[in-house]
Parts: sequence; structure tokens; C-alpha cells
Amino acid sequence: MNFRQVSEVNKERALLWHKGGLEEWSIADWSNAMCGEAGEVANAVKKYRRLEDGLQQKSGPQTFEEAKEAIANEIGDVYLYLDLLAQVLGIDIQDAIVSTFNRVSKREGFPQMLPVETES
Repeated sequence: MNFRQVSEVNKERALLWHKGGLEEWSIADWSNAMCGEAGEVANAVKKYRRLEDGLQQKSGPQTFEEAKEAIANEIGDVYLYLDLLAQVLGIDIQDAIVSTFNRVSKREGFPQMLPVETES
């Protein structure tokens, strides 16, 4: 599955919640939702660090695997809201990622480049 396929299905599902379209929310609403999820990533990482330090925590993960799963879930939430924000702005997230990655590689003199897809 590629980024564009994820975007298509993500929008389809989001429209089940937002019957009036993605524009029901402002770009600030989508950005705030994404940032809220990023905060949840940080909170999940905090709990992972507690496990590393051997600190007791009554709630939250009790094993590293549970902690990693919680982090992975929150990372997924961040990405999905980021994707919806991009869609509201008419930004193709795959193009944005490829462009940014390649721009930084070129700027820093790194050989790693992502392939630019051309429409056939």
C-alpha cells in the first residue's frame, strides 16, 4: 500500500464522520488534531522511558512491547491527521514527502534520493 492509497481510504473513512466534507473543520482544526496526537506520542514515549528507568507506573504499559505498541498507535494517528490536513490544503502527501526528502539530501550532499513518480 502506498501513501496515495492510504490517503484515499483515510478520506473515505473521515467522510463518515464529517458528512459535510473535510472542510467542516478548518485547517487549524486538522492541525490541532494532529498536534494533539503528537502529544500523545510524547506521552507514550514518556511511559516507555519509565520502563527503561525501572519506575513503577500503575497505569499504562507494563512491558516494552506494550509501550512500543502504544507509541506505534499514536504515530499512526499523527500520520492520519497529517494526511487529512494535507488533503484539505490540496497537498499530495506523497509528493510532499518525496520533495522534502530529496531537497534535504541535495542540500546536505547525501546520495539518498526518493524516486519521483511521473504520471504515465
